[in-house]
Amino acid sequence: MPFFRRSPTRRLTGARLELAAGRQRLRQLFLVLGAVVLVTLAVLALNYFENHFSPARRVDQLERENATLREQGERDRLALEMEKATRAELEKQLGEVNDELKRLQAELVFYKSQGPARP
Repeated sequence: MPFFRRSPTRRLTGARLELAAGRQRLRQLFLVLGAVVLVTLAVLALNYFENHFSPARRVDQLERENATLREQGERDRLALEMEKATRAELEKQLGEVNDELKRLQAELVFYKSQGPARP
């Protein structure tokens, strides 16, 4: 009885309905999103590494620190030169005042040695 044999089309109607194209697109979408996330994480990791562990960043930091120390050293050197100049000027003035004091003391001794003042 060939008539009662199951036909190949009957198998098609009895099979589960699957949306293969939709699942495939969903899978592709997840793969693309995963790739985008991985690329984004890689870029962020590279940026973090360059900003925090890069030798060029360390060199820049040391150069800025060096420039700051040079400026501070220059200011300190100028302050020291001004202090030395001020000290030298004060010592010169002190010497002049001491010389004037000695001269005035000598005059005082001379006047005292002249005797009492005459009326």
